[in-house]
Order: sequence, then C-alpha cells, then structure tokens
Amino acid sequence: MIKKQFKILTGCLLLAALTTQFSCGTLRQIELNSNRRLWRESKITNYRMTVDLQKTGHATPMGKFIITVRGGVAESIKLANNPEVDLSNSVLKFGGYETIEDIFDYIESTENKSRSWDKREIEYDSKLGYPKKVNLDKSGVLDDELFFQVLQFEVLE
Repeated sequence: MIKKQFKILTGCLLLAALTTQFSCGTLRQIELNSNRRLWRESKITNYRMTVDLQKTGHATPMGKFIITVRGGVAESIKLANNPEVDLSNSVLKFGGYETIEDIFDYIESTENKSRSWDKREIEYDSKLGYPKKVNLDKSGVLDDELFFQVLQFEVLE
C-alpha cells in the first residue's frame, strides 16, 4: 500500500513540475513573441544604443558599449568611455548582442535549449518592445552568465 501511494505521489509531483515548466515556458514564449511583434511593427532599423554587457567566457566583451545599427546591421561598436575606439572588427565576440533582433534570437535560443535558469530576468520596453534587460544564470555552470542592459536608446534617421 505504501509503495502504491509513493508511486502516486511521485507521479503527481512529476506532473505538477512538468505542467509548471510548460506553463512558464509557454508564457515566456508568448511574452517574447508579443514584444518581438511590437518591435517589428515599429519598423526601426536605424538606431544607436548604449549597452552594459557582462558575459563570461573567452573573448567575450564586458563593459559599456555604444552600438550603432543601420538597416538592421551593426555599423559600429565603440567603448562608451572612449568612443574613439571602434571594436567592430575586434576579436571580441559580439555576434549575439549586436542588434535588437540578435538579442531576441539569443533569448529565444536560451528558451529552446534550457528553461531551467536559476536566475532569469527579462524586461522589455513597454513602448517599442525591445529587450531592455536580460539577466540569465545557471548556478554550478561556468561561462553561462549573461547580463545585458540597454542604458540609452536613440532612433536614427
């Protein structure tokens, strides 16, 4: 009898965990899609943003940067505290964080890979929908942390 109750309890706990995981994942995907749609409807392809980027790993950038995007493609990446230094062609790997679309793609790929982040904070701009803040971390896993925050956003002609 105890064995049967244990199996039932275990099954219920597993079902609850899966349902919660699915529900949270589904809600996050809906939030992502809704904000991405808002961003795309704005039709903004030329913009400049000052970002704070903290990413662990080899050859990954850390610090504050000014990223200028034209036609949806990063035109320049400069140090915020020294705009004379252009990092566009440096060995630093900016690939996943150069444009707003890149950031949306990064968020979506992390959702598809794993929903079990110990820290997962994503804030979107209420007017334009772009991700204003992304803070992801798994405890016990090296080189997976990402903190990305848009400090200033300016639409360009």
